[in-house]
Amino acid sequence: MFFEVILSFRSKKFYIVSFVTCFLLAIAVKIIRPIYVGSNEFLDILLGSSPSFFYLFGLIAAIPVIKKDMEFTSYKKVALMITLGACVYESEQIWTARVFDFYDVVATLLAITIFLVIHSVKPSKT
Repeated sequence: MFFEVILSFRSKKFYIVSFVTCFLLAIAVKIIRPIYVGSNEFLDILLGSSPSFFYLFGLIAAIPVIKKDMEFTSYKKVALMITLGACVYESEQIWTARVFDFYDVVATLLAITIFLVIHSVKPSKT
C-alpha cells in the first residue's frame, strides 16, 4: 500500500474520559437545543448534528473499556462498522417517514476521521 498509517491504542484513561465527555455533551446539547432552535442557522446545524458526533465518538471510545484484550485492527474494524451502521441509519431516513439530515452524516464522518487522526499521532511521553 502506498500510504500506511500506523494506529495504536491510547491509555484506558483516554477512552473513559472521551466516553464520559461525549455522553455529557450529548445530554447537554439535547437539553440546550430546544432553547436555541431557530435563533441562528449555523447554531441550528451545529446543535442538530453534534449529537451524532458525540454518540459515535463516545461509543467508539467505550469499546476498549468494555472489551479488554482486543487487538487494534479488530478495534478499528468495529469502529468502522459502527460508523457504517450510523451512516446507513441516517440514509434510510430518506425512504422512511423520518427526516434525513445530511449534516448528521457529515458529523458521523467527522467523528471517525478525528478518531483515526487521534490514533495515528504517536502519544507523547510526559
